Amino acid sequence: MVKTQSQGGKGDFHIKKLLISLLILFLCAWGIWFAIPESFIASYIKDSPKGQNVDIELIGLKKGLFYTINIERVLLNTQQKLNNPLMPPSPTSAGGNNQSISPPLVGGDKGEGVPLLTIQNMDIDPDPLSILKLTPQININGQVNLGTIRGLITMKQRNPDLYVVGKNIQINGLSIIERTGIYGDGTLNFKFQRADEKGEFTFSIEDAKLKGALPGIGALPLNVFKNVKGLLTIEDTLNVDSLTMEGKGIYVRIKGKIKESNFDGNIEIMVDSSFDLYAVLQAFLERYKISMGYYVIPYTKKI
Repeated sequence: MVKTQSQGGKGDFHIKKLLISLLILFLCAWGIWFAIPESFIASYIKDSPKGQNVDIELIGLKKGLFYTINIERVLLNTQQKLNNPLMPPSPTSAGGNNQSISPPLVGGDKGEGVPLLTIQNMDIDPDPLSILKLTPQININGQVNLGTIRGLITMKQRNPDLYVVGKNIQINGLSIIERTGIYGDGTLNFKFQRADEKGEFTFSIEDAKLKGALPGIGALPLNVFKNVKGLLTIEDTLNVDSLTMEGKGIYVRIKGKIKESNFDGNIEIMVDSSFDLYAVLQAFLERYKISMGYYVIPYTKKI
């Protein structure tokens, strides 16, 4: 009986010793965290997208407890001036008088970058269990244009895996959407995932009230489309696998790829007599006719 108590005492001692060691380790790590200046963390985040032609600007970065970070605003910009690969300048630049439409998103004469996305009130929160599994994961969430984004970053030796979902984001004034030439109102939902240097981006715009015209087809205004969906994949090229727009009596699909600063693809148009502008559009597209109500327009543009 005495021997059993002795063994139990030794076991309790080892458990207490282990807990104290873990506590000391935690306090040391926590102390290191508070010793790291916020400027160093900001510099690390801003340097993370090197080689991706994207600049990150951070406003109001603050460290929290247990390795959490809050950033008041994250601004994503291109590193160089871009031309629009798919669409013409905004209706405003073409003489429209709707003041709610943003001006064309182009860089200045010196070729500076243009804004893509602004994320507000971003929280960065590591997953403690993933660290124990030696596959560190970081949760992110924030607000974009009255909507929300949530994501998961899985850290790897080379490039991290990324999974981000956006919901109920308003497209009016959203630079990354206006870069495609889509202006107006509507609700954007999207999903982006990247693994092993390959990415996939899917999105949809519901309840769309768009402005402007389809590229090179002034007879086809964008306000006839109520739903927009897209699928883009990223490998050695940026592939526009499918960008579709649908309205009453009309369906448009844009497909192509961007490589070495060139967009090369086709615009497919399917239309029937229920479309309000059927007669006008039919005459305009006659030379692109493949069959009754089906037209294919080759579209190539230097970016």
